[in-house]
Amino acid sequence: MGITIAGQTWLFLLSIALGAGLGVCYDLFRILRIALPHPTLAVLAEDLLFSVICAGATFFYMLAADNGQIRIFVLIGEGVGFLLYYCTIGALVIRVSKGIIRAARWVLCTLWRIFVAPIVHLLEKAGRFGRKILHKSSIILKKQAKNLNIPLKKRRKILYNLKK
Repeated sequence: MGITIAGQTWLFLLSIALGAGLGVCYDLFRILRIALPHPTLAVLAEDLLFSVICAGATFFYMLAADNGQIRIFVLIGEGVGFLLYYCTIGALVIRVSKGIIRAARWVLCTLWRIFVAPIVHLLEKAGRFGRKILHKSSIILKKQAKNLNIPLKKRRKILYNLKK
């Protein structure tokens, strides 16, 4: 038994919504890449994960909405929804996210300079001072260890204490 034109229209519109949802998922990965620069291998892993998410979402959507029948207009609808989101709301989301990330980095850097950097500087100075003390004390200990190897003078023997 076939599907009605109204049913196909709903499938298409819902697939557009699914494509927009996948666009949101893609933007999450993009924001993560902006916030934390990744090596190439991590980007590859993220892209593979996104592909698996898209394939799974499409599979389960087709399974639930159309009894697992593959219809090309569903895939086209997903692509249209993704592109609509990517070119409109997605561009705005990325622009706002970049601003938020820039502001968060500025706040964190300022907090670092105010609270953490002086402590780190103080610890570095204390470490240098401690190294100097350890170096000088090691020199003194080496000299003392060298002196320990020198035998003590033998006491002079008094003649009447000599026993045969």
